[in-house]
Amino acid sequence: MAQGVFGPLKFEPVTKDHDMDDDDDDESDAEPEEFHEASSRKRPMESQHHGLPNGSPANKRQRLSNGFENGADSATTPMDIDHAADNHAYPSPLEGEEQDVSPTPHTEGPEQGTQVDKVHELTQETVFLQLGGVDSESSALSPTRTNENPIVLHCEWNPKDPSILAAAGTDALARVWTVSRGSRPQDSPGMLDHVDGATRPFKNLLEDEVPRNSTVQALAWNWSGDALALAVEVDNKARICVCALDGTNLHRFDGVEPPVIKLRWSPNNDLILGISPENGGTLITIFSSSMANSVSHFLADHDLGNDPLDVSWISDTEFILCGGDCLVGLQWTETRIINGREFQTGKSDAFGQVQFDWHTKLVATTSDKGIIDLWDESGNRRSIVAHDGLIHALQWQPLKNGPQEDERLLASGGEDGVISVWNIRNMENKPLYSMTLSVPILGLSMTPDGAFIAAATSDKILIWKVGEHQIPRASWSRVPHPGWQSPKANTETEEEFIPCLGWNSEGQKLVYGANGRVSISHW
Repeated sequence: MAQGVFGPLKFEPVTKDHDMDDDDDDESDAEPEEFHEASSRKRPMESQHHGLPNGSPANKRQRLSNGFENGADSATTPMDIDHAADNHAYPSPLEGEEQDVSPTPHTEGPEQGTQVDKVHELTQETVFLQLGGVDSESSALSPTRTNENPIVLHCEWNPKDPSILAAAGTDALARVWTVSRGSRPQDSPGMLDHVDGATRPFKNLLEDEVPRNSTVQALAWNWSGDALALAVEVDNKARICVCALDGTNLHRFDGVEPPVIKLRWSPNNDLILGISPENGGTLITIFSSSMANSVSHFLADHDLGNDPLDVSWISDTEFILCGGDCLVGLQWTETRIINGREFQTGKSDAFGQVQFDWHTKLVATTSDKGIIDLWDESGNRRSIVAHDGLIHALQWQPLKNGPQEDERLLASGGEDGVISVWNIRNMENKPLYSMTLSVPILGLSMTPDGAFIAAATSDKILIWKVGEHQIPRASWSRVPHPGWQSPKANTETEEEFIPCLGWNSEGQKLVYGANGRVSISHW
């Protein structure tokens, strides 16, 4: 049996138990602001379903921020699941089986879907963070109106401190909370949606002179968790701000063309990469925090509005851009950005996301056609037909030590409602396991210890324990509330921002942010 990069399969599950913490809290008000630059994080909502297989438009969407953009090893980890007799517990798009679009089934078996009986509900262990002003806690939202809070575009846990969470969005939302362990405010009688702001201290990161109608378009922690980069649009110009944990402004780069749709730190915490449109093309700018300067690279033929770009660093100075028919490696020097790693692609390629594996040096990319491509250091390409339609989530199994010789795991989730785990060393191009839901999978996040994986839809989270893939261990559902509604809920075609999903560095708290609310579930 073949060995090496794509070798035989051998899987050993990892086990871990978690204790449950209780918490309960809620939301507040702020003024709404429509926001066109974030269109790449929106998805159209149909009246009775959310883009079911074979019936949803293939919209371009930026990939979901899972809270750990700075590298897998600093954050989430493996998904180990027991073997089924046919090595495939649920319907797979690889085998051409028709997906069930009825409500989530309550039966087991390869052709029945995911069983959800006897699942622990996390609603009572969930708190909601205040997004509006401190004086707006007591203001009640009218059920007839849409969201009155800022629109949440990004939520990220600090990669090192499990109690620190950052969020950014419209209405000058740039805030860092300290979520203490095990703290729970007392429930007020008759106020199940109450926000106890005193128990959730936070810091606003923007200066007082920043207008209220400004939008924080991108957010990223550095790898060590001691600095946070923000891209803020102010008066039709963008600025990049670097803040310390206490809110101190460390660096500021002005005059950037808005919107900056992506920020990524280099592994050495020195370089910040930003992506923005310019003159019908795309501008790649790298800001050096140590040298206090920047260099740029222009992609004249790439329309960022039609094909948003994803990016992944592959060394302290090299990175890969991915989106549409673009898949290119570039390298930073002190004076300019030069060409780097090359990939043989075609005009028919429609790339979406890119994830680099620091262990095997493999690059994984997704396409709008449901294909996962694996690229080795020599440029060899291996394609896997993974999903029926768009792939919304892709994540390597994070490891504290090196991978086994015959196993390297990759998880994916798509518009077809399928969550699949792949051993990329297995040349058969079939998933180890697949869990199937009746609605699109919009996000995946794995706990740092590898014991659990969370999958998010537009209104629900399901969490599986390693080795118990047929029955989710826990679930969380969005209770009806005006704050969850799309800012365009009253229009003919409702739009909803893709939710943010991520575990903290201890794997005991799970954040879910969408539209005008941010929830934290204790696990």
